[in-house]
Amino acid sequence: MKNIFIIYRSMFTPQGEVHTIGGIENYIMSLIETFKTQQWRTQIVQPAKTSFCLEREDVIINGVTTGIYRGNSKKFALAQWVKQHAKEGDVVIFATDSYAVKIPGLATVGIQHGVSWDKPQTNSSFLGQFVSSLLNHYKYLKFARKSDTLICVDHNFVNWYRTWCSPQAQQIKVIYNFYQQRLATDQLLQKWAQSPQPLKLIIARRFVDYRGIAIIAPVIEKLLNQFEHLEVTFAGEGPLQPLLEKAFAKHPRVTITQYQAQESFHIHQQHHIAVIPTLGSEGTSLSMIEAMAAGCLVISSNVGGLSNLIIDGYNGHLVMPNANEFERVIYRAINDINQTLQLAINGYESIKHVCSQAQWSRAWVEVIKSLPSKACH
Repeated sequence: MKNIFIIYRSMFTPQGEVHTIGGIENYIMSLIETFKTQQWRTQIVQPAKTSFCLEREDVIINGVTTGIYRGNSKKFALAQWVKQHAKEGDVVIFATDSYAVKIPGLATVGIQHGVSWDKPQTNSSFLGQFVSSLLNHYKYLKFARKSDTLICVDHNFVNWYRTWCSPQAQQIKVIYNFYQQRLATDQLLQKWAQSPQPLKLIIARRFVDYRGIAIIAPVIEKLLNQFEHLEVTFAGEGPLQPLLEKAFAKHPRVTITQYQAQESFHIHQQHHIAVIPTLGSEGTSLSMIEAMAAGCLVISSNVGGLSNLIIDGYNGHLVMPNANEFERVIYRAINDINQTLQLAINGYESIKHVCSQAQWSRAWVEVIKSLPSKACH
């Protein structure tokens, strides 16, 4: 039986429970499900204070002590453990490219989840920003070249990579992120029937600077004063939560909440417009895909891999990441509900195939089957 070793930071407890659920953790859980359908055995390899091995029907969880290694360097101990336990024909997946290590004799796949070093820098000089940028470019180029095959979630990374070196040296494939649930067409139309009253807008982001929370909050304040039927949900958590709570303390039509990852589709299903004001570090956003699958109009900044999914004016709106642009476009979307509905329908249809979980799973199976078998030494 083929073993697929997935190397990642500590994700499971020794009892086999997932102690943190985020985008990458959900991605890994979906890989386990996909590989099970092919009768491939998935083995998670993660750092642990005390070594353990827990066998389940669909996955083996290996906790590995990493000795003197600390931080990101723990990956070397994990790679060495895999080298000792793998056999010919097995595959190693680095759940993030930053965990990639050269492992001769084994086919390796790294996952690149989107450019993360494009966040605005405002606290340093031009020279400081330039040097920092160069160092980040060098670091992520090194990560990318450690795997035989690199899976990217968007074309933004591929285009960046191409400006620095030829991608012909390794296999690079783009597999977009995916939705797990999708409204039926009649449900979508019912959701939007008769110009929705109230009109519900959601901003589902971590409450941090680079997710655009600070620039979108004053925009929402203005729009609430202009449209009495507008209701807004901020869903997330983070250091800017006090800013939101203070700004909207007296606004009964604003809800500040958080939800579990598996609740995302259900929450978006209850809203009409999803705003993604991110300033940097974005791939093909899961929250964007889930919003489109739930029949929302998406209004997004043109950052990272977001522009791989939205064609401005066809299946959503793409704007420069600044407050004036967001205010202008959201105002127009609220005023022209017929066009807003049509864009939401187009968005819903445009991801039906390319971002389905079935398509994502097929693409991953093709990648694994295409890998050359290597002889372990």
